[in-house]
Parts: sequence; structure tokens; C-alpha cells
Amino acid sequence: MKRDVVRRAWEQYIAGEEVPAKVRPPIAASWRRCRSRGLSPHQRPVLKRLQGQELQEHCHRAQPITRIGQPFMEKISRYVVPNSLVFLADAGGYIVMAEGDPNALFAQAPLFRVGTHWGEKSQGTNAIGLVMREQESFQVMGAEHYLQVHHSLACSAAPIFSPEGDFLAVLGVATPLPAAHPHTLGMVVAAAAAVENQLGLERASDQLYSVVQSISDGLIAIDNNGLISQMNTVAGNIFGLSPPDCIGKPVEEVFRDSFSLLRVIKTGREGFNDRELAVDINGRRVRITVTSRPICSQQGKTFGVVLTCREMKSVQRLVNRMVGAQARFTFADLIGQDPGFTEIITMARRVARTDSTVFLVGESGTGKEMFAQAIHNASPRRNGPFVAMNCAALPRDLVESELFGYEEGAFTGAKRGGRPGKFELANGGTLFLDEIGDIPLETQVSLLRVLQERQVIRIGGHTAIPVQIRIIAATNKDIARLVEEGHFRLDLYYRLNVINLAIPPLRERGEDVLLLARHFLRRFAGQLGRREIVMVPAVERLLLRYPWPGNVRELQNVIEQAVHLLEDDILLPEHLPAGFVAASAAGGEVSLPAKTNSLADIEQAAVVEALRSCRGNISRAARWLGVGRTTLYRKIRLYRIDLEELRRSAP
Repeated sequence: MKRDVVRRAWEQYIAGEEVPAKVRPPIAASWRRCRSRGLSPHQRPVLKRLQGQELQEHCHRAQPITRIGQPFMEKISRYVVPNSLVFLADAGGYIVMAEGDPNALFAQAPLFRVGTHWGEKSQGTNAIGLVMREQESFQVMGAEHYLQVHHSLACSAAPIFSPEGDFLAVLGVATPLPAAHPHTLGMVVAAAAAVENQLGLERASDQLYSVVQSISDGLIAIDNNGLISQMNTVAGNIFGLSPPDCIGKPVEEVFRDSFSLLRVIKTGREGFNDRELAVDINGRRVRITVTSRPICSQQGKTFGVVLTCREMKSVQRLVNRMVGAQARFTFADLIGQDPGFTEIITMARRVARTDSTVFLVGESGTGKEMFAQAIHNASPRRNGPFVAMNCAALPRDLVESELFGYEEGAFTGAKRGGRPGKFELANGGTLFLDEIGDIPLETQVSLLRVLQERQVIRIGGHTAIPVQIRIIAATNKDIARLVEEGHFRLDLYYRLNVINLAIPPLRERGEDVLLLARHFLRRFAGQLGRREIVMVPAVERLLLRYPWPGNVRELQNVIEQAVHLLEDDILLPEHLPAGFVAASAAGGEVSLPAKTNSLADIEQAAVVEALRSCRGNISRAARWLGVGRTTLYRKIRLYRIDLEELRRSAP
């Protein structure tokens, strides 16, 4: 619309007429709002300007936009007509940056100082106010401004949105009206779009940085020129480097002491998985696993390579979790009141606080591994792995590879990439060597060397790997006799037999048999969802008489089998395995109760024993005696039996 037509329309409106139809609808709507607010078209603008702390806060919040927008504003100011100002207003309509001659617009120049408000309420109809309201670009020329003082201006403005679509700011150009050009708006819109694109790129870069930093593995990206373009904090921690100091530097400079890593970088353009390396850097050696992948565009062009790496100790922790290399038992799980047994527990508790090698001696089934796990869990290494190896369970030709590991190609059938041994997997924790008496004589030399030097060399390898572990060995054999017979090295025996703990067999632990039997009854009853199970005295006598060649493991099996045969909650002799009952009966004389004076005394003793065994439970005791509850109550009254006393004294 021609300028004189706009001026006549403005004059008609301020004279009290309706807005002419030729006025653009957004401009007409703004004029009406200005009138309804009581703004006089002839008045000076309301100068609302931020100062002091409030101005600093607005500028600080707008800093990401002003930082990106400033180069674009400088370019615009070089191409627009003279005496123009390029400005940036925040989402609230306050000018936060201006480029150009502050005196260019003469009377209007003070209104474009930083901190001035250009909302519709303060300045009437204007480009900034319309962009804020409509959130689209506008060019307001001359008399389209509601306030007459702005009729000498032409303003072009465009909104700036965040990558999420939030309204952030207004970018615009204020030009003297005679020199205004309609293409100025297009230039402003293009500049605003460029600012938005840069915001999106920075947001993507920030997201990429966050993703890189959140990866649990170390990550290093290297471009085609051999420069490090990305390195996360995990990689910096692994190699003892500062990522910001490494980015932009040649990889040969950063890792100049590690030929092995540089070699895989140069040869790893095709990619590989979990290659194990020893990296020398800053005077120390770090063992890692490395995976390499080329960085490619969608068109298949390669821009570089990205390496992900893990320290071997973190890989070993993962392996240990996967294979269950954790100690479950503590000293609280070692059940027994026999003085000899409790003395061993006391010694083991003291030993656990040290790092000394422990040698557990005991028959099969006495709980040697439970002791080993309890010692580990009470030791300073409790947070490390607990790795167990049964030396008798492996073929002779596999013992060394299991203990010490092997490198790729060490022998026929060796796993690609090699494999760590038990010593490496137990690094930082405890290695439990069970049945140490069965370890082959040829392996004992290598084992002794590792125990002395605290470092291991894999089969087929040449690099010594330091290991910090505690050794707990166990055997059910007479090692001293094996030494005499030449089947076990004397020097290895001395190295292992630092602290000797001899675990007594179950047959020497007296009443612990019944204590353990009740413990297993409670456990299996809980697993099967049954009520508490009690043993009759006849079962207890059988348990005490049996010699228990299989020790605690055999007792557990006997109780478990018996529980599955129960129909109620009383364990009777007929529920026990037939072989066990026969062996127990043959193991000694049947102990009869002391001779009584009368049949009534025998009956009274039977009633008391039943009630004690059933812990005062009338129903259980009646079933065990084969009588009714009423009959049992009558016998209790007849023999004046104190039920409360029996319940308190029950085992």
C-alpha cells in the first residue's frame, strides 16, 4: 500500500473513524488495541528501560542468542542503507543488542538503546510488538506505526525460535523511511533462520557431547588427518589424560609411547572387536580392550575412526558378575556351637582382617568353601571378585590355561583374542583354589612363581601382568604325605600353608548335628511353604548315632529327602532314607531310657518328651503319641505337667 494511502487511513482512524479496509488486518487490530489502552497517537513513547541488575539478568539470559546473532547482525549492518540500526530484542520485547551508529535514527536513536522496551504497550504498533504477538515476520512502514513519532521509521523484524519451537527473540532492522527497501525483510528473515540453524547445530553438538560423555566405555574419535576430534571423560580417566587438552592434537603426539595402540589405529579402518592391548602412557602401562569402527557418511565416505575401550579390570568385573564370581556366605552362615568349631571360626575372623594366605584343611563336605567366602566377605577385599577353581575338576592339560590364561594362537583351539585366567579375573579380590592337592606337579612350578612374584604371564604371551589377590587354598588330602611321596612340592606347600585352619568333621561336633538338622528343616519348610517341622526323639537319636562320612553336605541331603516325604509337620524315622537308618542302627547300641519304677513313669516320660519335642504344641504331640487331644489333656492334668515350663525349655 502506498505511503500516502496509509497516512490518510491513519488520519481517518485517529479522527474517530473506523479503520479503512485497505489497512492490513494485523496493523488494524494493533491500532484498535492501542486506542483501547488509552494511548494517544501524538504522545511521546512511554520510555520503559531496564537498568542495573535487572538489565544484567536480561542480557545474561539472552547471551546464547546474542553470541550467535552478533556475526549475522554485523553482516546485515554492512549491507543495509546508511543510518540504519540492527537490533535484537528478547522474548519480552527488551532490546539486548544493537549494531550500527547509535545516532543514526536521530530522535528515535535513544529508543534503540540496550534495555529499552518495544512492546505494544510502550511503543504502540511496531514490528517488534507484532512479531511478539503473532510470532511471524513483519515489516511496519511509516504511518503504519500507531504513534506519530515513529512515522519516519521503517522496521523489519523476524522471530527466532529454539530447536524445540519456543519463541526466543526478535531480530530486526530500523531504517529511515525514505531509504526503506522491501527486500530488507527478506534479509532479516534469512538471518533469523541462520541463527535458528546455528542454535540447532549447537543443540545437536551439546546432545552429541552429552551422549559421548554418558557412554560407560572410553571413546576416542580420530579424523582422517590423524587429529583427535572427540575424547570422553572415561577415556581420559583410563589413560590419565585431560580430554580438552587432547582434542585437536595428533594422535601420534598424544599416544607417542604406545606403539601397539597407534598400530591398531592405522590398521583398524575396517573395524575390529575387543582387541586386547597393553598401552604405555605417562610412564605407566594400562591393559585395555579396544573396539574400532570407521566413521562413515550416508554415502559411504570415511571421515575417520572411533575407538571404544575398556580397562581390563572393568571387563573382568563384568565377567565375574556374569559367571557369578561373588561370595554369598558370611560368618553368620556358619552354624555350630561345638567348641572346636567355634574356635576355628574365631581364628578365621582374625585372619580375614589380614592379607595372608589361608590353607583350609578338612574332609569333603565340611564347608571349606563357605569358610573361604566368609573370610573374603570379612576382608578388605570384600568388594572385589571371589573366584573359585576346583583343581580336581579339570583335565591336567587345561589347568594352566584356566589358571594363567592364554594369548590368541597359543595352542590349537585357543579362543580368538585370547582369554584371561583365574588369576586375572580375581585381581583385586580372592582366588579360592579348592582341592589344591590334585593340581598337577608340572603346574605347581608355575603356580609357585605367580605366588612369589604376584604377576602372571599368559600361555603364549610375554608380558607380565601384575595381580593383587589373596589366595585361599583348600584340600581334603594329607598334603604332608603327598610331599613325602613326591606328588606335591615342598616349597609350594610352605607358600600355601601360612595360616592353617583345620575344619573338624561333623561326627566330632556333637550336638551341632541336631542344630544343623533343625536349620535345614526350617530352610526346606520355608522353600516349600510349610509350617515348622519338628523331629521326634527317635530321629534325633539316629542323627546323633550316624558317623556322617559326607559331613554337613550329607546331612543336608538326608534332611531334604526326608522333608519331601512328609505328609504333615512331624519328622519320623520312616521318613529317613532306609540306608541311613540301617547304617545308623548298626553304628552302636540303641540307647534305652533309664530304668523306671512303673508303667506310669514310662507313660509320663513319654508325654513329657513328646510335648518338649513339639514345643508344647498339643495337636502335634497328640499325633506323635497316637492319642486324641482330649486324652492328652487328661494325661497332662494327671501328671501335673507344666506346659509353659516345657515350652520355655524346649530346644
